[in-house]
Amino acid sequence: MLGKTHQLVANLSLACLSQKERHIMYPRWGGIESGATLSDEFRIMWEIEEIGSEKKQLVHRCYVDSNDTKDHGCVTRALDHAEGCIGFIESYSEEDSTEEEFLENLGMFMGITSHHIADLCTPVHVGHKINFKNLGYSSLSRFHNKVERDIFRFQNKSSIKFSKPKIVELSDKYFWNIANDTYNNIFLKLESVYETKDEQYIIDISSQVVSNAVKHTTDVWHTILHKTKMTKRKWTMQPLI
Repeated sequence: MLGKTHQLVANLSLACLSQKERHIMYPRWGGIESGATLSDEFRIMWEIEEIGSEKKQLVHRCYVDSNDTKDHGCVTRALDHAEGCIGFIESYSEEDSTEEEFLENLGMFMGITSHHIADLCTPVHVGHKINFKNLGYSSLSRFHNKVERDIFRFQNKSSIKFSKPKIVELSDKYFWNIANDTYNNIFLKLESVYETKDEQYIIDISSQVVSNAVKHTTDVWHTILHKTKMTKRKWTMQPLI
């Protein structure tokens, strides 16, 4: 998913939150927007699998069709950042930082979480066994870039579905289910879609990707804010400039 699509997903997800949740997060949009593209801008590619481990994972993908754990890093990252947001909120102390600094940083962390959730909803991030040469591409990377550009190119024509946020279980299984759903319902269709080059089919894929990314980002953000009782506390509203 390209940077501007990541920002669109974060923006739409913010709009889907409850009014009280939006009142907390919307004034911190700058932090959310920065976080949504941070991993790509810093070219963060590899991270350790877990603390104390020498194994590393590729952080932007979860290839369902690979048995190599290095290819499953996106699930790890989505879960780690979601749980990290909760830990960050629970450890907040007015003695350590101002409210404004805390909420700006929280916005950035929520944006980073959104980035990895959106990657799990992007078909070329969850599968790699595809005959890209028959489709006219010299490498998987070139095909990957084409699909992401098309998602961005057709997002204005997409029919994006919205739903009320719900509480979800933040677990390895939850994020794996997102990856599996993207693989089974979108990735496995890519070859036939790009063989026909039917624009409407590509628009339909863009619609599915953005809709799913918004849904799961909204649910995870809502769960984080609910679990930490953020709306029960009185926060200062900062004016938007």
